[in-house]
Amino acid sequence: MGRLYLIRHGEVAWNRENSYIGSTDLPLNDEGRRQAELLADRLKGTDLAGVYSSDLSRARETAEIIAERLDLSVVIVPELRELDYGEWEGMPEIELPKRYPELYAQWRANPAEVRAPGGETFGELRDRACPAFERIAKAHAGENVIVVAHKSANRVMLCRLMGIDIKYYREIGQGNAALNVIERRDGGRMVVESVNDMSHLSPG
Repeated sequence: MGRLYLIRHGEVAWNRENSYIGSTDLPLNDEGRRQAELLADRLKGTDLAGVYSSDLSRARETAEIIAERLDLSVVIVPELRELDYGEWEGMPEIELPKRYPELYAQWRANPAEVRAPGGETFGELRDRACPAFERIAKAHAGENVIVVAHKSANRVMLCRLMGIDIKYYREIGQGNAALNVIERRDGGRMVVESVNDMSHLSPG
């Protein structure tokens, strides 16, 4: 048996504005780096075989901070990058129902097939991120590895693992620097042990 530690990156500037970041390549802010350091402390002492990350800066920086503490290198996996929100990149979520009332309603009801103008569907996100995650799991049977990705990417992967329809992805919390633990059991079956654990960010 082995465990996959699926992590969301630390905080970036737009997170505080609740704006869609997606494929926009923003770095961690000071709080994001602090969160990554606390998460690295949480994982110190864990027997780990590797660290994988999306190619976007916020995920890569988070992975590098953790990997440095654990004396590991980071393997970049572009398929783990966040959903491309197209024209909605950088827009606060509260603005979308006002600017795109019909399209936003359709997207909320059917995210697997409806896309933001110029962006991806959640179905397309699922079809690139989930196979990448599964390849990592198979390559490390019986070992523990870290995978650093993004809010929507993680939600989609967790939906697949738990057999949940993708339209319910919003019901899965994913805070900045959140930790999700998935156990890969004999035969390849994966069991979600914990979701959105942020206890390492709490004082004391």
